[in-house]
Amino acid sequence: MPTLIAEASVSIKTFSLAKRVASFNIPVLIQGETGAGKECVAKLIHSVAFGDEQNAPFIGINCAAIPETMLESTLFGYEKGAFTGAVNSVPGKLEMANNGTLLLDEIGDMTLALQAKLLRVLQEHQVERLGSNRAIKLNFRLIACTNKNLEAEVAAGRFREDLFYRISVVPINVPPLRERIGDILPLAESFLEKYAKMVGKNIVLSERAKIALVKHTWPGNVRQLENTIQRGMILNQDGVIHANVLGIPVVEESTPYIESSSESHSPSIIINDVTENLTQHGRYAQYQYIADLMRKFQGNKSKIADFLGITPRALRYRLASMRKHGIEVCS
Repeated sequence: MPTLIAEASVSIKTFSLAKRVASFNIPVLIQGETGAGKECVAKLIHSVAFGDEQNAPFIGINCAAIPETMLESTLFGYEKGAFTGAVNSVPGKLEMANNGTLLLDEIGDMTLALQAKLLRVLQEHQVERLGSNRAIKLNFRLIACTNKNLEAEVAAGRFREDLFYRISVVPINVPPLRERIGDILPLAESFLEKYAKMVGKNIVLSERAKIALVKHTWPGNVRQLENTIQRGMILNQDGVIHANVLGIPVVEESTPYIESSSESHSPSIIINDVTENLTQHGRYAQYQYIADLMRKFQGNKSKIADFLGITPRALRYRLASMRKHGIEVCS
């Protein structure tokens, strides 16, 4: 079973629901922002569902990363000679997932035409490879992920309503990292352990670095946090990661912090204050941070996406949302 960090109450509830769902072979829709950990939840469901069945396949495919012309053949497979370049018969991901789990990541980016074909396969529990009339029986657990609001996509006519109800028997929402403050430091510690061999020694976070991590709004979610920790480990000073090498806003000098046993100035008290502040201002702070990056990188979206640890597509969604909320975006 994958090791998952769940200290925040919302994370505990999410993972608890995922484990309950795993007891039933029903389609699951996992929704959440890019980098929030949707695939980790999918792997948890798979691990709990199949237990010691080590041969049960977990087949994942990112619907947004494969061109439309290739996605159909990747999903359904094809026979030799089905089209130019098909020199061999190749099984599709649907077929490969038999007796295991099929993860359709970013299903909200699938075209309507392909959605219709997928719906038919899910209804009939069988698939025909391209260029073949032979039906192949299917038996897999379906998990779909998306960073989009599929109900809004259905209303806009970009996603089939019948497919939406087919895949969302039990929807699971993965909260963004800014709503899971209690997970930030445990996740950071897990990444320190994960990449310890990379630097050949144990690395620790300074107290100011810890506070900076907790105060940050993490528009790139867990993926950005992992990238930030890797950066800090590379730039460590005598085995310590200081706040100024993390590449995120540093704690202001005015922040009341004293290295003593005084309870009134302990990091936990500061972190509690930060949590309350983030709950009230989190989303606006995230938007403002991205706006600052747009100015810093002179509108270079590729560099900004790399810096945040998110895809250019996810950055475009955020920029569109910022404009919708009246936040000026320099391009």
